[in-house]
Amino acid sequence: MNFQDLFYFTKVVEKGSLIAAARYLDIPTSTLSRRLQAFEQQLGYKLVHRSSKKFGLTESGQRFYSSLSPVMSELEMRSEDVNSELSSLSGDIKITAPLAIGHHNVKEWVFEFMEINPRVSVEMFLSNQNVDLVKNSIDIAFRLGKMTLNDWISRPLMQTEMMMVATPEMLGRYPQPKQPSELAELPLVVLKRSAFWRFQNSDGYAETFTPHAHMRTDEIRFALDAVKRGLGACCVPRYVVEQELRSGELVQLLPEWSMERRTMHMLYPHRDSLPTKTRAFIEFVMDKVGKGSAGG
Repeated sequence: MNFQDLFYFTKVVEKGSLIAAARYLDIPTSTLSRRLQAFEQQLGYKLVHRSSKKFGLTESGQRFYSSLSPVMSELEMRSEDVNSELSSLSGDIKITAPLAIGHHNVKEWVFEFMEINPRVSVEMFLSNQNVDLVKNSIDIAFRLGKMTLNDWISRPLMQTEMMMVATPEMLGRYPQPKQPSELAELPLVVLKRSAFWRFQNSDGYAETFTPHAHMRTDEIRFALDAVKRGLGACCVPRYVVEQELRSGELVQLLPEWSMERRTMHMLYPHRDSLPTKTRAFIEFVMDKVGKGSAGG
């Protein structure tokens, strides 16, 4: 069944004539008449009586219209609701981010955006595992590092430096390392996704160190708590420990050596027409980052 022709038929009945329906649908009357005749041929029975002076439903047409009119009306209402949601700042947004980024950056953006736009609802997925963006119908994802997703737009937000930290008390029990290789003399807390640590000094000399873990975890905040208890030194993003560095609770190891910088990205599907709510959140985040609220 051609559902567009079904829609045309219901409009002809509602408007009371082919001419009025054609005007409403913004198509030629002759085209509408041909489509209606083709629809009748497909069904196998006449739906309307029509002549130059009279228009009316056949008995079959009346029964057909009476049965389908409520369904068509419901579809139109639902379509209007969806269109209204897509074109307004309302409805649901699904967002995913790693735990540390989610707690440090993304949650503040989400909270403020929702305060400004109270008709927007957010479903938040915080996980250090790579959430399947398509399977989970994700609208916006935040990721750290290189991005290789096809059909998704990737917007760089900020860079963060990786660094080695430990407590002053722990360093009082172990020798202060001067070279990356000397980290082997310290107990180390290692993040599972960090198989090795890369260092470079001011002369451009690079060195790669493969840590032997005294403790291993996939969660940065857990690792940081272990470091604060003096259980080991750890390589973490600077933004995670800025407060502890300022207070002196933690100190940086190997300050003469720089480590890799990672870029936080915001990803969203490559679509010509994003829903208004999604585009508004994207622009909100980009504006926040542009004003320097993302940290570093």
